[in-house]
Amino acid sequence: MDLFRPVGRCTFVATMGRMGVRLSGLVSSTASVLVLCSCSGGEGSPQQLLPPSDPAEIFFARDLSIDLADFELTSSGLYIQDLSEGAGTAARRTSRVWIEYVGWLPDGTVFDGNVGSTPYAIRLGGNEVIRGWNQGIVGMRRGGIRRLVVRPGLAYGSSRRGGIPPGSTLIFHIELIDVD
Repeated sequence: MDLFRPVGRCTFVATMGRMGVRLSGLVSSTASVLVLCSCSGGEGSPQQLLPPSDPAEIFFARDLSIDLADFELTSSGLYIQDLSEGAGTAARRTSRVWIEYVGWLPDGTVFDGNVGSTPYAIRLGGNEVIRGWNQGIVGMRRGGIRRLVVRPGLAYGSSRRGGIPPGSTLIFHIELIDVD
């Protein structure tokens, strides 16, 4: 399992140990680990390594208590776990909802949240929020609490967004305060 995957056309060479490990035609006799990357992409296109896009290939910080076996996997690759069902009308694809949330990176870093402040109001189904939220909030009821593990394709993909690195899987704890 690779921890990172290349973007663009990259050749990786890894050597390690006294005798070295031969990969891509190179041999090393150094005592340390050496990783070289030779990338060729289009002019002016920066090359970067991205984490795996499949959350099942990611190591989550212990404090997040993520066991994907406890989540429902949707056909789009979104992981959903209901912690509390809530009551009342369920959010639909075009509902206006008010939520409190916290968002983490897989290493446990909090990158956003609004718990304890004004609930965040959004209309589902449009371009106001990431696709993972548009899909993952649907079906929640007032007072419901849900955790989402959102693969990069349902979040920001290979783009950087503020403190969120490119290719990040995102973890959210969401409470539905109200639905209209």
